[in-house]
This record gives sequence, structure tokens and C-alpha cells, in this order.
Amino acid sequence: MTKGNGKPDYRVRRTTDKPARAGIHAGNEATVEFLQLLGRAVRQFHTYPAGSPLCTDAVDACHRAFTALDVDHTLSFRVTPRTIVLGDDEITGDALIEQELARPLHHARVSTIEIERSVSPRDWSQFCAALAAVHAARVAASLAERLLDAGVAAIVARVTLRPEVLELAAPPPAVRSLVERERARQSSAVSAGPPQHLYPPDKGWVRIDLASADATISLTDLTVLVDEPADLAAMLARLIDDQAGDRAEAAALQQRYDDVVMLIGAVDPRLARVLFSKLARAVLQLDADSRRTLLRGAILPGLLDGRLASEAVLGEFPDVDLADALSLLLDLEAAAPELLPVALDRLRLPAERRTAVTPLIAEKVAARREAAGEPPASSTFDDQARALTHLESGVARNLGEFAAFDLSINESTAAALTAVRDAVTSVDGADAQIACALSLARVEANPSVVSVIVARAVPALRTLARARRWQDLTRSVSRIADVEAYVDSVRPDAAAALREAIAPFCDRALVVEVAQLCGSEPGQSYATAIVAALGAPLAIAWLDAVDDPTDRGRVRPLSQALCHSARRAAHAIVAKLPRLGGDALRSALVVLGHAGAGYEKTIADFVGGDDERTTREALRALARAGTEKAAALIVRRIEDGPAAVQPAAEEALWRLAAPTALGKTRELLGRRDFVTRHPQSAARLLERAAQSGDDRFDPVLEQLSSLRFHFWSPALARVGAKARGLLQ
Repeated sequence: MTKGNGKPDYRVRRTTDKPARAGIHAGNEATVEFLQLLGRAVRQFHTYPAGSPLCTDAVDACHRAFTALDVDHTLSFRVTPRTIVLGDDEITGDALIEQELARPLHHARVSTIEIERSVSPRDWSQFCAALAAVHAARVAASLAERLLDAGVAAIVARVTLRPEVLELAAPPPAVRSLVERERARQSSAVSAGPPQHLYPPDKGWVRIDLASADATISLTDLTVLVDEPADLAAMLARLIDDQAGDRAEAAALQQRYDDVVMLIGAVDPRLARVLFSKLARAVLQLDADSRRTLLRGAILPGLLDGRLASEAVLGEFPDVDLADALSLLLDLEAAAPELLPVALDRLRLPAERRTAVTPLIAEKVAARREAAGEPPASSTFDDQARALTHLESGVARNLGEFAAFDLSINESTAAALTAVRDAVTSVDGADAQIACALSLARVEANPSVVSVIVARAVPALRTLARARRWQDLTRSVSRIADVEAYVDSVRPDAAAALREAIAPFCDRALVVEVAQLCGSEPGQSYATAIVAALGAPLAIAWLDAVDDPTDRGRVRPLSQALCHSARRAAHAIVAKLPRLGGDALRSALVVLGHAGAGYEKTIADFVGGDDERTTREALRALARAGTEKAAALIVRRIEDGPAAVQPAAEEALWRLAAPTALGKTRELLGRRDFVTRHPQSAARLLERAAQSGDDRFDPVLEQLSSLRFHFWSPALARVGAKARGLLQ
């Protein structure tokens, strides 16, 4: 910490006022243009949602401008209240850069921005969104923390530290001598390495007497100079948190208790005992809730761990307060009444004080049992302690075996530890790698990091596939699907990175192996689950295999499993359609037919081409979709399609659900223009309609009966005669 004398010491470097671009180094012209595009992108994020085309276009333009810069590794610029400084050039007079970059960055206390060459469009989007949020909130938010939470590592915001001035009165001569003695002791200690900062360097300023010769005040010096541990905790809280000045000392002592104990433990042991006694009094002065929270969270666990600080603090408690504190051990997770005598032993109390405290603890335990409605203990507190410390004859008297938590192990605890040991020794390496990668991918915000993490799990998945461990592979890919579904709801870009990273696992070899599973049980169940979990990547690999005559026959059995999960893979199949051959195209249409609504127009585009087989398969796919839109497209092909397509369309019509097929047939036959233009189709539809036995066709048949008198058109006359015959 650096000394301050109460008067601010300003060092001002004057700069020459220059208009925008005037005096800008020629090499920085492109950088200024990039900063203008970045400011425009921030403005778009401030005005429109992050997913709008205006924001994405602005980010793309900014990214293209940055990649065009002549930057070796990083681009850095400094931030002033109104300008951006590039090297020695100060950008002034540019309203866009000033309003959207300089002012918000300065408001967020950012002094320097460093941008790595590897920055991605996603990083720019997160940066613009974070800066726009800071600008809109009108508060001094930490931009660096926002970027870190979003997984952005290529853009580093260096935040200006806000010094905290700590007031210290002039120390008495006795305290001054203690400080000098501690400094001498600390300087004589052997250093084990470079100094480590407990708090941010240059954060704290100590204001002391102007006549003092001290140039610096260390944290150890501060521990000796500050008389009350609660005051020391409040000072430490101000060094770590800008908002800590408004908090009560009780909250500061709870939050910074471990640091206070660490600093007291660093001074001379004799002085430390005095300071621990003051710390005990500070703990006792806390309100009841704060004291219990501190005891449960730090002091009592430290006592069970054998820390001398907890022993020293609790040892200064009066008997009643000590008994009340030790009884809180029953509130700790996995604690038991048997730990109470262990904790009492840790305190190493004199015999007469232990004799006085033990009944008080027993009363506290009994009161807790009564309040909880539990039956009273079958033995006294001393009986429990003697039973726990009793040594059987013939047993080696090694008291080191009786550690605190060893004494609390019962049969169920031992069984659980045995199960943990067996699980550790029998853990599967591949399964552990996959589980670890997926756990990290679930919480990682940066898509590039997600890609690297998941890519490292691909070899483990291949190991399971090569070993034909289909049950384990099914479980693993199902977990991948679950993680992808969760991440897609909160971070769609990370979910897309996960899908891209898992795609290399879905190669032709996996498709062939999974297809061979479809011939038996439980192999068919495993294949269906694997296809459902992997979705689009496996469907694309399957289509590539179908396109190859050598693999086509081996992978055909997988089509049924893909049809079950068609909805999950449909979007990728649609993108792949223009590049598929005939067999693969027809297989893809089969799968799209099972995908349901949303793909009718894509399927209908393949009706009426040169390939009759593809036309028939497309019409069957529309019938398989079974939606109202698919039925309308089939009817349109019957009415307006080429003569070669009409029979296939009629067949597809009757593949629809019976109510839909009959309704569309009545609609077509009820239109006189359709019957007169396509009498052959009308006759075929009448024949199929007659087989249904639906009475709702009677009005249509009566209308068509009059056509039997159209002798100039034998085809129409035959339709009328058939209708007349069906009525009779």
C-alpha cells in the first residue's frame, strides 16, 4: 500500500487539440474507420434487439474491417473521458466514437481495450451488447466481468482501479515499536518465491500523520496498527469491493473473517494471542444471527480441521457462550453429537474448565433434542466420550487413528466410503472423459471453447463404437442430446458449436455399424436411440452412404430409425437435397415425409420432374405428411399436373387419411370444370369413391348423372353412366 498525505498528487500530460483525422498517423486511418464501425454496431445494439438483421449486419461489417487491419497479434487503444487514443494519436471530433465508445467505456472505468487477432463475430456481438447495457444503465458496471461471463477472451477490458483511502490515527509509541519489530521479523523470514497479492495492487491508500517517515504500509503493518479486528475487516472489505463502504461492520467481519485470521496468524505468536482475544470479543459483540452464521461457516469447521485460530478464538469465549457455540455443531451437515467431545478435546481446555463446560453442552444437546421431538440420549455426554475413546485390549494404541472425523464414522458411513472406493477403482475412462466434456460444455459460454471441449470427447465415443459397447454409447449420445437441448435454450451459438464438434463422429463407419444393429433386439432399440440423439449429423452421413452403391444395401435398414426422428434431422436434410443423387434423394424424401408440417413445399418441388420414381416418392411423402397443405398440393397435381403425374397423384390422394381423401374427392367431383377437363381421372375417382360406401357422395352422383346424355363426348358419357349406376 502506498502512503498518502491527504493532498491529491495530480500529474497531467497536456495534449494538443486536433480535429478528427487531422494529425492521425496514416497507418491508423483504417483503425479509425474500424472504430467508427464498432461505434455504429454499439448504437444498433443500443436501439434494436441483438438478433435483429441490423445488429448482425453491423457486427459483420465491424469484423470485416478489423480482419482487414494490419495487426500482428493485438490491437490496443486507451480510453479517455471523451476520446480514444491510438498510440500517440488522439481521435477528437468524431461524435460516433465519442458517444458510443469513449464515454460508455470511461463510464465503466475502462482504461485500455486489447483486441486479439483471433476475435470472432460472436465476441463482437457480446462486446456490443455489454457496452450498450452499460450505456443504458447509467451505472459504473464492470465491463470486464460481463465479457468474462459471456465467455469472451479475445477482447480484454483493463479497468482503472478506484483507490480506497483508509484513515489511520497517529500510532502510540508502543504500537510503533510493535510495527518496527514485526517489520524486522518479516524481513528476516526466508522468502519462498515472488510476493503474492492478497488484494489488488495499488488499490489501497493509507492516510497517516504527515510527520511519519513511512513510505509504505503493508497489510501486516495495518493488522498491528488497527486496534479492532472488526475495523480491520471493514478496511479489507473496502479494498475488495467498491460498495463495501455502506455495509455494516458485522457483514464485513463475516465476509473477511478468513483474511483477518490469516493476517493475525502472520504476526508474532505472542501478539497474535492478544489479537485473537480481541477477535473473540468482536465475534461476541455481533448480533445473534450474524454470530451463529460466522460460527457455522468458519470458526467451528476450522476447529474440527485443527486450525489454531479457531481454537484461540473459541478459547476466549465465556463458558456459556462456548457451550452455545459448540452446540451449533449439530447444525453442520454430516455432523453428529459424537463430534462434540472431539471439538472439546481440540480446544485443549484446562480440566476444571472442561468440567464446568461439559454439563452446559449436555444441557444444550438435551434442549435441542426436546425441541426437535427426539427421545433423550441413552447415555450422558461423558459416557459417549468414554465410549468413543475406549481402547480394546490387544489393539495398538495409536492415537493418531482417532482423528476428529474418524470418530464420527458409523456403519452407513463406512459402507458409503467403500462404495466410493469401488466406484473409483472401476471407473470407465471413456465414459469419464465424455461426462467431463459434457459437464464443461453445459456451463461454458464461449462457442470456440465448447468446440474444443466436445472435440476431445469424440475419440472416447469412437472407442465405445469400436468396442461395440452399444449400451454405453447410447447412454453417452443421449446425454449429448440432453446437453444440446439445454444449451440451445440459453446459448444457441454454443449449441451450434456443440453440433459441429460432434459431427466428425457421425462418419460412414458409424452409419454402417448402427445400421447392422437394426436387425435384432435390443440392437434395434439402441440404433433408434442413437439416431434420435445424434440427429442431423448422422442423417447426413447416412445420405452420403446411400449415395454410394457399395454401402447402399448395408445402410438401408437405418431408414426406419431415421423416420422415427425425422423432425430432428429434417432441416439438415433439406439443405442437403440439391447435392443428392437419385437413390439418396428418394430416401431423403421418405424421411421428410415423416417430418410432418413445414416441409410440404420442399417435397412438392420434386413432383413432375424427369424421374418418374422420384415423382412417385415425393407424392407418397406428401401423403405421409398428411397435413392440409400436403393434401392441397396433391389435389393440385391431380387437377393441373401432367397426364403422367395424375395417376400417381390419385394414388397419393388415397394414401391420405380416409376422411381427408374422401373430402378432397367430393370436392374434385363436385366441380364440373374438373370433370369435363379430366374425365378419365374423374372415372377413376368415382370407382374408388364407390368402394368407400360413403352416402355423402349421393348429391355429387346426382349432379354427374346428367353427363350420360353428352353423346358428343364418350368419356363424359361414361362418367355420367357410372354415376347413374352407382345411384341405383
